[in-house]
Amino acid sequence: MKLQSVLVFLLTLALILNLGKVNLTLKNPSQLVYKPVYAANNILPVGRVIETKGEVFIKRRNWSDYHQVFVGTELYADDQIKSISSSELTAICYANWETWNAPTDKISQPTEGCLQAKTECVETPDGCVSPDATRSNNQIFISDKIPYVISPRHTLLLNNQSIVLRWNPVTGVSRYTVVLKSPSESIWETEVSSNQVVYEGNISLKPGVRYVVIVHGDNNVSSLDEESPFSQQDPLGIGFSILEPSTEQNITAQTEKLAQKLKGEAQTLALVEFYQKQKLNYEAINQLESLLKPNQKKPAIYYKLGEIYQEIQLPFLAKDNYLKALEFIPEEDLSGIAEVQTALGEIYLTLNEKKEAINWLMLAYNQYKELGEQPRQTEIKQLVEKINQSPP
Repeated sequence: MKLQSVLVFLLTLALILNLGKVNLTLKNPSQLVYKPVYAANNILPVGRVIETKGEVFIKRRNWSDYHQVFVGTELYADDQIKSISSSELTAICYANWETWNAPTDKISQPTEGCLQAKTECVETPDGCVSPDATRSNNQIFISDKIPYVISPRHTLLLNNQSIVLRWNPVTGVSRYTVVLKSPSESIWETEVSSNQVVYEGNISLKPGVRYVVIVHGDNNVSSLDEESPFSQQDPLGIGFSILEPSTEQNITAQTEKLAQKLKGEAQTLALVEFYQKQKLNYEAINQLESLLKPNQKKPAIYYKLGEIYQEIQLPFLAKDNYLKALEFIPEEDLSGIAEVQTALGEIYLTLNEKKEAINWLMLAYNQYKELGEQPRQTEIKQLVEKINQSPP
């Protein structure tokens, strides 16, 4: 790793470990990372809402009043849930992947059905830190003129499926050469005119090996021109790996259990949460895209796609999906709107577009102000001040 990359990683790590307080003098605004107050204090969500019927209301620790809850809202242990008669709320619990149905005609808390999530950590030279802290958040050098890999990217894969390789279509490119490589050799190569192809190699991919897809355009552009700063603690990078058989068996058993308990969109959203937590981003994206039909207004699906694309460092796709989520999200969902606006602020910071980043962060600030959530207002204000103080 280059010295500059090492310094960026250490600064980012220090920022996150400092409980969300923005007090570093940074030279690059893309190194500034907004972390919600809950995550900053290692208070993790216990689950996510996957289905609602009727009107259900939620009041969070710092909120001044109850607000309607919608599909896609994450739940914390001390949230207050109020369901009126004939209303229903179903959440998927992160700790054990059970479902929780909030009781009606009373105020309840998610911990009545969901276990408190355990803090996960990754060993680093600075001790055991949360997985988010090991993710690099500095500027991503990516362009629509590059055939950057979309999938499979930064993911584990189930072994019992065909693999569709996808990449960004580049204007002016008529032919792509696609290469699949392991650390020791090139395994497969083909040439196509579209921006996707199914892997049809005779070599079976082995569990535990990190594979990388490389795409070359006929105008001398290549996916190798992308610079995505995944941290050293993450072995996947922009590549993928096949699950070990024993792990795949456990995952299959859990997904079958979820499929038996849930139906329709709620089932898919629960599976997506499970797949994402297991680093099965390829499968999670496929599941979400299966729900996207013409003229469907599904903000929770677009938001989740944006979240995953942001996690695997595809900012353009993340931005497009977040904007689509905002297009359809109900105006009553103040918390959901604030989260999407904050995410867009983060995306524009990643792309080093400070003006746009500040615009979205200030919109989120106003939403949190209306909710009465003072800690997040303070965090966003501090972040915007740091962006304004940083050099162009």
